[in-house]
Amino acid sequence: MPVITVDWWQGNDRAARAELVAELTASASRIAGCPKEAVTVLVRDVPHDHWGSGGTLADELVGLDRSSAEA
Repeated sequence: MPVITVDWWQGNDRAARAELVAELTASASRIAGCPKEAVTVLVRDVPHDHWGSGGTLADELVGLDRSSAEA
């Protein structure tokens, strides 16, 4: 049945992941008309420097680039 994959930035705590999984599971179950047990949610934490937009790594976009601070 439904498999939902979420890629989000690293740093969210367990409580946030648990809430996300519960909410996505409930919505998918309701919309697909299947039991909650049939819904799988994968949550992948992605480091800011492994994520890019517009040709720029996300750590630079949000001011998290620490390489220049170490120089």
